[in-house]
Amino acid sequence: MPQPTVPPVSSPPPETPDSSLSLDIVAIILRRRWYWILFCALLGGTAAYYMAATQNYVFEKTASVMMREASKDSSTDRIMVELGVDSGAANLANESFILRSSTVMRHTVEDLKLNVSYWKKRDLRQIDLYRESPVEVIFENIPSDRSCSFDITLKGDSALSLTYQGSDGKPVQLEEELKKPVHLPFATITVYPTSHMPETIPGTTITVRRVPINAAADQLLANFTVKRPDAKESSLLQMTLTSSNPDKATDTLNKLIEIYNEHSREERRAIAVKTKEFIRRQLEQIGEELKRLDSKRDDIKFENDIIADTQASLSADFSTAQTLDNSIFELQTQIMLANDLENNLKAVSKKAELISLDTGIADSGVSRQIEAYNTAYLEYQKIAGSAGSQNPIVVSLTKKMDATRAAAFRSLSNLRDNLNLRLQELTRKRDDITKRLAATSGKARKLTPLNREHGVKEEYYLTLLTKEQENELALETTPSSARVLETAHGSNAPIAPNTRKFVLGGAAGGAALCLFAFMGAAILNNKVKNRHDLDAITTLPVIAELPAMSKKEQKQVSLMLPDEHSVMAEYFHIMCHNVDSMLPFSEHQGHVILLASTTPGEGKTFISANLAQAFSKIGKRVLLIDGDLRKTSLSSQLGGKGRKGLSTILLNKVSDLSSVIHSLPDHLGVDILYGGPHVPNPVSLLSRPEIEQLIQSFKRSYDAVIIDAPPYGILADTAIFAKLADISLYVIRSNKIDKRYIATIQQLANEGKLPNMGFVINAVDFKASGHHYYGYGYHYNYGYNTNS
Repeated sequence: MPQPTVPPVSSPPPETPDSSLSLDIVAIILRRRWYWILFCALLGGTAAYYMAATQNYVFEKTASVMMREASKDSSTDRIMVELGVDSGAANLANESFILRSSTVMRHTVEDLKLNVSYWKKRDLRQIDLYRESPVEVIFENIPSDRSCSFDITLKGDSALSLTYQGSDGKPVQLEEELKKPVHLPFATITVYPTSHMPETIPGTTITVRRVPINAAADQLLANFTVKRPDAKESSLLQMTLTSSNPDKATDTLNKLIEIYNEHSREERRAIAVKTKEFIRRQLEQIGEELKRLDSKRDDIKFENDIIADTQASLSADFSTAQTLDNSIFELQTQIMLANDLENNLKAVSKKAELISLDTGIADSGVSRQIEAYNTAYLEYQKIAGSAGSQNPIVVSLTKKMDATRAAAFRSLSNLRDNLNLRLQELTRKRDDITKRLAATSGKARKLTPLNREHGVKEEYYLTLLTKEQENELALETTPSSARVLETAHGSNAPIAPNTRKFVLGGAAGGAALCLFAFMGAAILNNKVKNRHDLDAITTLPVIAELPAMSKKEQKQVSLMLPDEHSVMAEYFHIMCHNVDSMLPFSEHQGHVILLASTTPGEGKTFISANLAQAFSKIGKRVLLIDGDLRKTSLSSQLGGKGRKGLSTILLNKVSDLSSVIHSLPDHLGVDILYGGPHVPNPVSLLSRPEIEQLIQSFKRSYDAVIIDAPPYGILADTAIFAKLADISLYVIRSNKIDKRYIATIQQLANEGKLPNMGFVINAVDFKASGHHYYGYGYHYNYGYNTNS
């Protein structure tokens, strides 16, 4: 027959820190509470499935574009750069900001009417119908910042039921017809059928939601991302949009790219238009000057009778003078262009605007400064409208425009000084030759400056005509900023909600929450439950652990166990063996065994009685003393309440001790000394010297004297009995005494107030502590009534 294992008694525990949370606790919880954990997992999975089923679908689409760059390998880009119209490579940081700007997204919402959406309930979730809606609602007389929502129920034969929420919060239902205006408190609407109307079953309810355009744009921007998918040197941009309908996401991305390109083309045309206006003004001015010079030259010829070409007779000096004149002409042309450009720059400094690049000036430094200014101005125009004047990018671009304009002024000044110096030198040389030709060219002398000035003006006029044609070409061939590499694409399967992950996560969360709840309860329970709790906080031995009995067994057992072969009786036999091994050797007298506890109800009386019975089973004579003179629980349960006993002896009212000591008929070898009648002051009575003499006489007559004492923490009676005891058994009921109180008990033992002390843990739930015990081939779960 399997028997309970004899536990060790006096081995001191190792000094290791207490760990309330261990794998043992987790294993015990999993073994004992697995059905609760499984139930919580099922509950969490069900709740997660419901949450997933009520969430709207989310779809994702992606589009890729390549921003335009100046490239030597592209003939179109090379022509644009040579014409001075192209601004070079796109700034991807700024372009990304523009793509995500509210201005571009607002235009997209307006074009696609994305601020009005149509929904139909399917199962537990709402489905965005987008282009599949059976009706289209036209709103009139509604404020631009007004949001609204209402339900349309189709009834067939152009009839419909419209439901909206009134000002009092209650639903208002109207019976209306298709294609007829409906006047609502917040708007006038007209419901039109679409091509999907014939496919729609009567009774279908469509929810119509309308939000302001700005709110719809903000919502789309919150789900819109722009990033560079590869190396930083690349000019590729990847745009991703999530939406409640796959077709809506596709159309939104494609329309956004289209609107962005249209805006970029308009901005690029602005430079060409500004240049065109500048050239027109210059052509008109130079044309008038050429007419004036032609008229003046004709007058001089007529006055000096210049009919034939008098220059044919000039020598080589004239050829040299002509060469010098050409050089002077080029320098004067450059000076005139520089003056015109300076006037243009001064006008721009007063009011920010674009500067024409078609100046005709050969200096590349000035052209680069003007090109840099125009680039900064265009970026400023793109961002300032939506970002505000305090935006760091706007402030930086303003400074950049001022700096480039000032640098252009400086470059023009240096250029003009150099041209003037060269002009002076060439003029001096030409004048020297002219003096030599004065004699032969006297008649044509007045005509030469006019010819020279006419040539400069004519050359400038032809240059302007050429630039005008080039500018017209640039105006007609303005390219897009973004070249579409991939239109909006992606799977039509929703990316969210992921029902499987929801359910698995909910089940895992429910199971974990349940497990953590049980673990938290175990951690927060600071009571002594079993010997492992005591081993971690005290060096005192645990003499015995007694299992808890079921309620049925508690009813069958009054005080002493009736079946000496029961599992509980076996535990008392083990306890008897452990106690006997701790008693000091004595050849001629017995030993005093004291049982104490902290509070009433810990099972001290029950253990005292059954320990006495266990000692008697091994052939020892046992005296069981009810030392609780106030409550006398032992006497009451064994039928001796009010009878003569310990108090009678201490009051010297008994001459023969044998007259107050009684045998227990059903328990041979066990005698009992009742507590006796109640006395007003038990402490004074127990403090008499007769108590020590009485106990000594009992030790000579019995092998074991077991005293059922009152709780130590409440009364002083137990301290008196402890002085006479050979061993102290401190009874602790499982899950009743705080672990922090064990230090006080340890101190009592260290000070000798409880000599030779050991713990007895009562009513231990061995299943909860992870231990098992067996009897007669099957499991028992013993406990007992210890309210005494």
